[in-house]
Amino acid sequence: MQKNNQEQSHESLWKSQEDRSMHITAEEVCARARGYEQENVWTHWIMLGFTTLLVSWYVYEVYNLISLHKPLLLATTTWLLATFCYVVAWRFLRNGPRRMRLAEPCLQFLKREFEGKRQMTRAIRLLILLLVPSVMVAWWGGGPALSAREMGIKSPYLLRLHEPVSLIVTMMVLVLIWFVLGNEARKLEREIEKLDSK
Repeated sequence: MQKNNQEQSHESLWKSQEDRSMHITAEEVCARARGYEQENVWTHWIMLGFTTLLVSWYVYEVYNLISLHKPLLLATTTWLLATFCYVVAWRFLRNGPRRMRLAEPCLQFLKREFEGKRQMTRAIRLLILLLVPSVMVAWWGGGPALSAREMGIKSPYLLRLHEPVSLIVTMMVLVLIWFVLGNEARKLEREIEKLDSK
């Protein structure tokens, strides 16, 4: 009997903590909004520099594959470049960093910020889906073996064509990123719902 009462008291305490809403002052909301705005500017500039370097590297790889006469690997590298440019450069960088509009309430900016981050996680998940065919074709065309040879790696697991180790590891990494981004999108959805309730 006492054990049941104790379990019920723990359950009621848990439910009361779930129902209790956090009270945040307007200054704290605005400080949080300004922090996200500054983070957006930094992220935008970092992504712009990273995209420039990555696109330059892809163009260099395309040039090398043309000289090596590897049409299958050339097609996959071109596909990777196109999907990366579409998702990151076109959907993310073209709009610039999200900033607070003139006379926009901080709460409204936070909603817009979380919605933008949620859309970005969905776009990256789309990128992962678009990467799967090119990863498969690159593996089939001997991309990992060619890369290992160029790097001077002597491992027999990586130098043999159609060795499944590199494909399995790459696919596992993509699946892990897929699930992590799905979790992040759900967290952002909950944040948006919390802001809507205020």
